[in-house]
Amino acid sequence: MSYRTRRKFTSTTFVVGDHLCKIFIQPVCEYRPGYWLWNTGFAIGKSRRQLNDWYWKRNNKRRRSLDGAFNGKVGIKAIRRGFMEVLRLRWVLAPGDVLVIDSTSGNPAKQFSAFSWWRRYHPEWTVNEDAKEFFWHRPPYPDDKIRDHFEIMPITPQKVLENTADQRYFDCFLVREAGLGRPGSSHRITDLLDQAQASEQSP
Repeated sequence: MSYRTRRKFTSTTFVVGDHLCKIFIQPVCEYRPGYWLWNTGFAIGKSRRQLNDWYWKRNNKRRRSLDGAFNGKVGIKAIRRGFMEVLRLRWVLAPGDVLVIDSTSGNPAKQFSAFSWWRRYHPEWTVNEDAKEFFWHRPPYPDDKIRDHFEIMPITPQKVLENTADQRYFDCFLVREAGLGRPGSSHRITDLLDQAQASEQSP
């Protein structure tokens, strides 16, 4: 059993040099029953209206002027800052949902290279090198066995920019035995899961 959050579109805007940048995160579709794929959009432009027109693919001159745009060194700096903003925004995802970042700028190779550099510090992100896409699954993963025994309650870690590999995986949620009282620390998951599995195997 799991506690499910409401999925809704979110975005954030920031400035790099003289350019306005915007990150979009949107739930797109179920990639498996109960779990959703979220798309990440990233644009650099001159106005909020232009950036919104680009993301929503509106057929006008403002949007077309951004197609294929990649603003040199400013673009690289914006991508680096954009990745940090994605790390902040990703916690709106429900546990088990997946976030995808693609390389759709005017220079996909440079964008992919920039994200690949940051991925060295976030090894839990998976990569589709052919499509130049990066994927992050919000813990706990859909096939994690704790879902068979416990209710899952998502929490936002204190250090939102850090990776979710190894023990940090367990900093992303709390667990509670179904029908029981207060949630417990997810660091106790191993003990709780061992107890639950032992009770299932006992005659």
